[in-house]
Amino acid sequence: MSKSAPPDPAAVEQEIAALEAGVGRLIEELQDLRARAERAETEHRQLEDVLIKSRVDTEDPRSLQNRLRDLTEENSRLRETIREARTRAERIRSRLIVMEDESST
Repeated sequence: MSKSAPPDPAAVEQEIAALEAGVGRLIEELQDLRARAERAETEHRQLEDVLIKSRVDTEDPRSLQNRLRDLTEENSRLRETIREARTRAERIRSRLIVMEDESST
C-alpha cells in the first residue's frame, strides 16, 4: 500500500484477521505454557515433600544416591524376612492340619 492511496478495506480486513489469528495462537500457546509451568511446579513441590519426608539432603545428589541405596538394601532385607515368615507360617499351618487330622480320628 502506498501512503497516498487510501487503504483497501478488504486488504485491511484481511490483515486484521491474520493478526487476530496470530494473536489467538499466541494466547493459546501462552495458556498452554502456563498450565505446563503450574504442573511442573506442583510436581516439584511434591518431589520436595517426598525428599523431606525421606530425610534426604536435597542439595547433595550423593545423599540422594546413598538414601536410594539404603532403601533398596532395606527393601531386600524386608523381602527376605517376609519370605522366611511365609515359610514358617506354612510349616505351622501344615502342623495344625496334621494335628487337626489326628484329633479327629
